[in-house]
Amino acid sequence: MVERMVPAQRRYARGTVATPDGELTVGHWRPRRIYDHPDAPTVVAIHGITGNHRCFSFFADSLPHVRVLAPDLRGRGGSSAVGGPYGMAAHAADIVAVMDHYGVERAHLVGHSMGAFVATVTAHRYPDRVLSLVLADGGLPMTIEIPDDPDAVVERGTAALRRRIETTYRTVDHAIAWWHGHPAFLGEWSTVVADYVTYDLGGPASRYRSRVVVDALTEDARDLVAGTVARDALDGLQHQVTVLLAGRGLLGQQPGLYTTDLIMHWARRYPTIEVVPMRLLNHYTMILSRGGAEAVADVLLRRVPLPPPAS
Repeated sequence: MVERMVPAQRRYARGTVATPDGELTVGHWRPRRIYDHPDAPTVVAIHGITGNHRCFSFFADSLPHVRVLAPDLRGRGGSSAVGGPYGMAAHAADIVAVMDHYGVERAHLVGHSMGAFVATVTAHRYPDRVLSLVLADGGLPMTIEIPDDPDAVVERGTAALRRRIETTYRTVDHAIAWWHGHPAFLGEWSTVVADYVTYDLGGPASRYRSRVVVDALTEDARDLVAGTVARDALDGLQHQVTVLLAGRGLLGQQPGLYTTDLIMHWARRYPTIEVVPMRLLNHYTMILSRGGAEAVADVLLRRVPLPPPAS
């Protein structure tokens, strides 16, 4: 079923936040007017490796009493002109810069895919700024040990993503049509997905392509595969953490990104982390479907209860 309009749009605005390397674009969903007061809780939502902040429209719609801040990470979307350094530590510093800009002392973090790793590093490096973590299909390393040949792993793991972000389209509709046929969205197409795809595009007319910077994709992937920052962050976390793991992968296939053996390994190593399987969702619909976004929001609502309406 296709949504008639992008949800939460009336509560949405877009701003910029200065960093030493350029201006980040940030999506800002304010609480509904009935809940809009200075003490409204804040959630910072962090997208994946080739994503952008518009993936969180369903999520923001599910949290009418919450202020949602969602930056485009450097090298993506409206922040595509913000260059390196890339990597989880740089993104974590950017998250704190966004919070500082909006006057947010402490926030709940929700990360999807690579954004989950950014969230854990942010919580580890800036523990006093983070209240809790909800990690959607990410945050746990994809391999138990760092591979012997990380460059080969990055090359294989990002090849399809590189091809996609380097593909050009004659029109926006052609790009939307490509995504409409994507197996992850069979039965789950919506105006939110179309909006997410459209926002990602840049370039001159008849040469539209993704605004994701290839160097950002490659360097961030290498940090996740071969770096120790995200692994060290998990070892040192002291926050309440829930990890939601999709049962299906990027193409809607089984298993998902995390095999049963891998999930069991991390569950044994980090027994204080709550791991929740979401067997009917795939990596994309975990956040880019109403059902998936509501499931993520429901976990967060255990920590951010509905406040009384503002007088």
